[in-house]
Amino acid sequence: MNEQWKMNPAVQNIDPKKIEIMELLVNQSRGKNMEDILPDLMAASSRLAEQGIAFSNEETGIIIDALSETMTGQDRQRLEMLRNLIL
Repeated sequence: MNEQWKMNPAVQNIDPKKIEIMELLVNQSRGKNMEDILPDLMAASSRLAEQGIAFSNEETGIIIDALSETMTGQDRQRLEMLRNLIL
């Protein structure tokens, strides 16, 4: 499993609770199509909200980059459209 996203220097400054949820999300989403990933994204956001935390735009971008590593071209394009809507 490619965990290159963890090498991003910005990850070093992220709250460990967020990193834990990011790892869970990325690991659960590997190999899934966009329709199956969206509920996982929403669940991760809800878990953070319950703790009074939210992903920043930069953190969301890191997640999207990590998720797109294993996607097909069509799903990658759809994920990029989602990125443009939320960031």
